[in-house]
Amino acid sequence: MSGNPVNTSWMWKDGEELNGLKLNRDTGRLEWYDGVGCACGDSTAEQTVEQFRSRGPAFGNPPADVLEELETAITTLGLSN
Repeated sequence: MSGNPVNTSWMWKDGEELNGLKLNRDTGRLEWYDGVGCACGDSTAEQTVEQFRSRGPAFGNPPADVLEELETAITTLGLSN
C-alpha cells in the first residue's frame, strides 16, 4: 500500500441530518449511521460489500465523492470480490 492512508469513514449532511459511513476493516462490512451528531454509537444499518454493490447504499443518500472514496478504499484494502 502507498504512503497515503486509506479513508475508511465519512460524514455528510443530508437535509438537516448528519449521516455517516464506516468501512470496518476487520469485518469488511459497511456500517451506516443516522444522526451522527447524537453520538449514539450504534450503526443504523450494516451491509457487506457485495450487498452494497448489488443494491446500493443501505442508508441515506451519500454524495458522489463519498461513494468514489468508498470504492477506492474497498479496492485498496482488497475487500472487493
